[in-house]
Amino acid sequence: MRGLLPILLFVLLTVSCDDRRLGEVLTTADSLLAEQPDSALQYLEAHEVQKPEGSRSQRMRYELLRATAQNKAYIDFTTDSVMKQVADYYDHHGTANQQLQAHYLLGCVYRDLGDAPRAIECFLDAVEKADTTAEDCDYRTMGATYSQMADMYHRQLLLNNEVEARKRASQYAFVAGDTLIGIYDYKMIAGPFILQSKIDSAEIILEEAMCQYRKYGYEQEALKTSMMLMHLYSNQPEMLSFLKELIDRFESECDLFDENHELPPSKRQYYYYKGRYYELANQLDSAEVCYRKIYRQGMSYMSANPMYKGLLSVLQKKNETDSIAKYAELYCISNDSSSIIRDQELTAQMTASYNYSRYQKQSIVNAQIANDRLHMIILWMGIAIVAILAVLLLGRRYVSKKQMLKRLEADYAKAQDDYTKMLQSMKQLEVKHLEVITAAKKDHIESHETIAMLNRQYEEERERLTHELNTSKDKVEMLERRFKVSQYVSSMPFFNLGVVKRIKIYAGQSKNQLSDNDIHTLADAVRDYFPDLISDLNATPAITPLARNVCLLTILNLKPADIVHLLDLSSPQVSNLRKDLNIALFNEDTSRTLYKNLTSRYKILAS
Repeated sequence: MRGLLPILLFVLLTVSCDDRRLGEVLTTADSLLAEQPDSALQYLEAHEVQKPEGSRSQRMRYELLRATAQNKAYIDFTTDSVMKQVADYYDHHGTANQQLQAHYLLGCVYRDLGDAPRAIECFLDAVEKADTTAEDCDYRTMGATYSQMADMYHRQLLLNNEVEARKRASQYAFVAGDTLIGIYDYKMIAGPFILQSKIDSAEIILEEAMCQYRKYGYEQEALKTSMMLMHLYSNQPEMLSFLKELIDRFESECDLFDENHELPPSKRQYYYYKGRYYELANQLDSAEVCYRKIYRQGMSYMSANPMYKGLLSVLQKKNETDSIAKYAELYCISNDSSSIIRDQELTAQMTASYNYSRYQKQSIVNAQIANDRLHMIILWMGIAIVAILAVLLLGRRYVSKKQMLKRLEADYAKAQDDYTKMLQSMKQLEVKHLEVITAAKKDHIESHETIAMLNRQYEEERERLTHELNTSKDKVEMLERRFKVSQYVSSMPFFNLGVVKRIKIYAGQSKNQLSDNDIHTLADAVRDYFPDLISDLNATPAITPLARNVCLLTILNLKPADIVHLLDLSSPQVSNLRKDLNIALFNEDTSRTLYKNLTSRYKILAS
């Protein structure tokens, strides 16, 4: 026994030393990742022999760091086997940030393997793993995940999805303090807008991105972004002067030009925009020179497409018949080449989608087999009979409740419609009576007796309508109480309440302002449906009664302009009150996100 003790002690010390050595390797590699991913990758690969000596957690961290370095160094992944193991390990043993990182890298693997649907699935898994409520949330990786997701959506031509992903990518990059990446992702929103022919929106995005670049001192990035604006302006003759301003500033300040004031081959698309300026300005010789400068040795037909397009346009205006025939043929060839490449890309996308469908079908088959086995066990034990009886009983009760609710909703909707129509009839009666009396007095045709008779008729009709209006209002309120007493109120949308519909009608009529009774009625309704909101408003001293009224109207999804005339305020007042509410309730110094924050926190369904 004494002889074993030294051996065991030696083994423990050896393992401890091995763990410590591998831990030092991982710490060093981690410190290199941000600035020198190539060096980090080389360092990890140089110490790969130590990996088997470490614990499982160290081996998994080694693979996570190596994949991170490989991705940052722009080295394509060729297999998903390792990263699937890493993601699975961290799902069971890792923190939220480690799970986010592992699934993000797995998505990058499928990106490099050309499997866009699987890549998107992994990126979506990654953002679901993140804990955005934690102080140490890895917002930088969150931004990178949404940015990669946007690239995948772009390749699949899912442009609306791409826009939303770019917005999220920009948002998280700014939160992480990465201003340059945040502006870049914001700028890239212009791409899908251009493809959707939303030129005005794209122009606004690009101008704002350029302002942001200059605000934070990235002048060269602003100049490079201006090329995208040139693309828009080159197709708008009315923007010729703005195109000239962009070209002049680009020529004088951009650092892409070499000592001979020439651009590198990858940036010669700029000469097309300059050529378009000269062509629109009817300086055809200068335009032709610019179009020819697009050429570079060995360029593809697809890259040459703008050059041939520009030359063909200029030569047609010059009426050079021989050259027109030559460049018309070249332009057709370049267009055909572009179409072939686009067809190949679409084919690849369809193949990836087919593969994804195949995976889904296999998953469904596997799930069905498991379900069949489960059903056999349930049938063997006799539980299925009890389950079926329970389902039938619950189903009958559910159908009965649903039918009752449907009848109540129908009655309530009809009562509301009747009440709304009577309100409108009352308004029409008042307007018509005023018109008749005004016309009679103006023309001096009717006698005082006639006018008195018209007034009596008006009062009689008004009294009748008032009685019917009160009866209808009582019916609406009675049905609302029935909903509450019967506990069906939770199923009845808040936005179908009579007070809500009345206020929305008033919002569409610029002369109507809300009465104190309307505000109190709305506040009572909000207290019934969204008690947490009223509680928070009452518990926040910074929120004034006026700000509270603005909040109540905001959850109705009314425009600020509607709130202005409903409460008889100015636009700056409403904007400031909305901003104060957003600061007090959500700590966000802006008025724009108030409605989104309210609907999200208090579970308010949009009307």
